[in-house]
Amino acid sequence: MTVTAVNYAKTLYELSVPAEAVQITKEIFREVPGLKESLANPLVSFEAKSRVIDRVIPDEMKNFIKVACKHRNISLLEEIFEDYEEICRRQKRILHAVMRYVTPPKAQQLEGIKAFLCREFQAESAEIEMIEDKSLIGGFILQADGREFDWSMRGRYRMLQQKLTRR
Repeated sequence: MTVTAVNYAKTLYELSVPAEAVQITKEIFREVPGLKESLANPLVSFEAKSRVIDRVIPDEMKNFIKVACKHRNISLLEEIFEDYEEICRRQKRILHAVMRYVTPPKAQQLEGIKAFLCREFQAESAEIEMIEDKSLIGGFILQADGREFDWSMRGRYRMLQQKLTRR
């Protein structure tokens, strides 16, 4: 996270732009990768960029994107959108976590993990991003709010190895 991206994300949140408009804008930039490069290109005039923005960006987001263009921060858009989503989650007390696993947990196990996260971080709910990682050998690693909970076989092996080498 860069300070500039965080500041833009805070501003976007404070502008009370509808979340749907932000999501649509994010999708437009994801689906048309050349758009960001064109808007970031210093050889393209601001007037030309402004015309493109007026044609393809939702009304609620046009001024925000134009300001980012004018200040040459359009390359930070992905990071701005990530930071914006994090701010929205924090305001709603929703925790975002990442789970790396070998075999996906069952629905009941996943609910238990969400309950654990809510207790541990005083959140109202938890969103878990699931990533398959066969290098863990077994188990899973859970990352949330700068903390890591390692219940993987690889992690257990490392802990055992450290204990044995300390003797």
